[in-house]
Amino acid sequence: MEAAAGTAAEAGLGDTAGDVLKAVKRGSVREYLADVGARSGRSLEELLDRYRLLTHSLDGSITLIPGAKEALEELRRGGAVHFVYTHRGDSSGPILERLGIRDCFREIVTSRYAFRPKPSGEGVRYLKEKYGLDPKRTWYVGDRTLDVLCAKDAGVRALLYLPPDSCVSPTGQEDLIVRDLREIKRRTE
Repeated sequence: MEAAAGTAAEAGLGDTAGDVLKAVKRGSVREYLADVGARSGRSLEELLDRYRLLTHSLDGSITLIPGAKEALEELRRGGAVHFVYTHRGDSSGPILERLGIRDCFREIVTSRYAFRPKPSGEGVRYLKEKYGLDPKRTWYVGDRTLDVLCAKDAGVRALLYLPPDSCVSPTGQEDLIVRDLREIKRRTE
């Protein structure tokens, strides 16, 4: 959010942190930056390039959502296999390593794979096919509307992480909503 807000500010816009958060959580960074471009006269590519630079400068400030590590480890002990599907690039692995959770994931699908952006489920379908994942037992966990739509496009179950302070509204397509990540194991059994 900080990088998106910084990009908008550099383009001369005074969007509040709350405005940026709502726009990105309800849609995507790309959609938000397209709107910034329309309002500022800057090209989307220019804004995306600046956003990427700002994002990487903030990699060290990324922290885990409360309960994330515990949920990942508990699910893995129960036999779950985890994957990451992100539009971030090569910085994803080092960030997960620094956070102490890299070994929880079998594969990290990044922008380097060049799949269509979410809400396309192309990256999830790739994982489903490569690993022979059963769609009825495969959960895509996310905290944005985009994640729910991605799961549905890929034909897997959608779990929306919706903490009490979230600005995201359920789509009605979720298979499950949790307020705390530590609920996942109990709620998906």
